[in-house]
Amino acid sequence: MEYGKFIISGEDKKTLARVKNTLTSNGHIFIGYAREPLNILRHIRNTGPDFIILEICNNFGAMKQVLGLIDEDLLAACLLVLDTRNDEIFEFLRSSRAMTYITKPVFDEAVLQVTDLSLINYRRILDYEQKVRKLNETLENRKIIEKAKWILVEREGYSESQAYELIKRKSRDNRIPMREIAEALILTRG
Repeated sequence: MEYGKFIISGEDKKTLARVKNTLTSNGHIFIGYAREPLNILRHIRNTGPDFIILEICNNFGAMKQVLGLIDEDLLAACLLVLDTRNDEIFEFLRSSRAMTYITKPVFDEAVLQVTDLSLINYRRILDYEQKVRKLNETLENRKIIEKAKWILVEREGYSESQAYELIKRKSRDNRIPMREIAEALILTRG
């Protein structure tokens, strides 16, 4: 079971209290309650919860922008508590990355299962996002090193392997990344 910190937001105090009690009695940590959309965002950015429980009644229009920001920035996993299955909300959820929903009446076991799956998927998405960023950074580094290498080949007469070894040796001798050596070469000789 995945454990996490969570925030609750909504108007149905009875349902939300039940959800809160279910989650806290199973190891999750309650860190706050927020009611207004802007307060929700502020609370999320300040406390860094792992997931958010949002009760959506008639206020989906007001919450849509906040939910979009939460999903776009992957601030937290979201569990929406709905009165009924709504097509507009369902379409929004279809395009989201870290949001799930549950309809009322809310049962303890269902809340725990959906929360666990939400946390697992959210953490998996965060891992994938981090891997993509790292791959993009590696690709950028290779492009810059390749450009610097070809400057040495064309202007200085080095072979391709000699140019690469020169960049690598200067990086090792100066204890700075190869990318920084390559950028310096591009600026000075490019």
